[in-house]
Amino acid sequence: MATNRALVLTGGGARGAYQVGVLQYIAENIPEAHFNTLVGTSSGAINIAGLSSHQGKIPSAANDLVQLWSELEINNVFRVDIASIFMIGIRWLFDLTLGGMRGKPKAHYLVDTSPLEKLLRTVFKPEEVEAGIQSGLLRAVAVSATEVNTGSLVTFVQSALDIHWQRARRRSSKAKLTVEHIMASSAIPLVFPSVLVDNRCYVDGCIRSISPLSPATRLGAEKIFAIGVRRHYKKEMNPIEPNVAVEPEPKASAAQLGALILNSLFAESLDADVEHLERLNMLTDRDAASAIGMKKIETLVIRPSEDLGRLAVEFQSCLPWHVRYLLRGLGSERDESSDILSYLLFVPAYTKRLIQLGYEDASKEREQIKAFFS
Repeated sequence: MATNRALVLTGGGARGAYQVGVLQYIAENIPEAHFNTLVGTSSGAINIAGLSSHQGKIPSAANDLVQLWSELEINNVFRVDIASIFMIGIRWLFDLTLGGMRGKPKAHYLVDTSPLEKLLRTVFKPEEVEAGIQSGLLRAVAVSATEVNTGSLVTFVQSALDIHWQRARRRSSKAKLTVEHIMASSAIPLVFPSVLVDNRCYVDGCIRSISPLSPATRLGAEKIFAIGVRRHYKKEMNPIEPNVAVEPEPKASAAQLGALILNSLFAESLDADVEHLERLNMLTDRDAASAIGMKKIETLVIRPSEDLGRLAVEFQSCLPWHVRYLLRGLGSERDESSDILSYLLFVPAYTKRLIQLGYEDASKEREQIKAFFS
């Protein structure tokens, strides 16, 4: 029986372009490589949608995804025309001033993502996903979203197998994936509109995704290849010494606070999850673990070697002038690094650089990648 290899893609707005660079390296250097199980959240779900639409065939899917992200403009993701921004601003102003009289606020998002929905309808091909599952090329395709009313992480799974799980605030739901599932998984709360799926309201799956590898393991993965979009955590290089006087820091800007919220939202638990899996792998060497059916799961994680927030600052001038004006008013250009820009900078110059970085980082791990697919 063929090894069940799973691909896990996390979320991070425009940072999703980095994942495509890694896939491009695999497509060019290991064209026979294949993933049986595809798992994605947020912008990772968008890339999973592209892969599954090619029945998991990496070379053809990678080419299309590279073209998609290389040509991606901000107005392909959300409306940036002045009229749309003005009307949404008026709606928020009305709710914050007079909305208390009516008690029925209408404002719950900052940008209109109808362009992204239109784009996904050209990218995602549900009939190809079903064909891949029926042919056996795909074992399962899964995307996760957060259910608003319950706060539960729901993983929508399309598979010929009867696989189901339910844990505290985490459960699976068998489904035939649609554009709505992908939109729900990538709906950043308050920034993007929430999405109805089967008459239930969902937002970005990263909110509750404390164990991003978990869906892959529950879908029977024997090897997991994960692509993160944040640089590997390193300990603080210059900790503050006790009893040493320091200058008071300036008040945090709105952009810094927004970045803090987005970083918390997209806080990758890959490191902790991989460590947990490694501990479980150590347990499988023991007879007791083998007796209860535990098995080893090999993992390989590729992460950015550079600070994507710092990279984003180099390309901020590519934004439409009024969008850059609004972000500058929030303090996005005050520091050398801007995480909030790195999530929202849907411009070709930046996404192409991320694709290049993903390709370069993958090439540095060429031996590990070859071993993974051997």
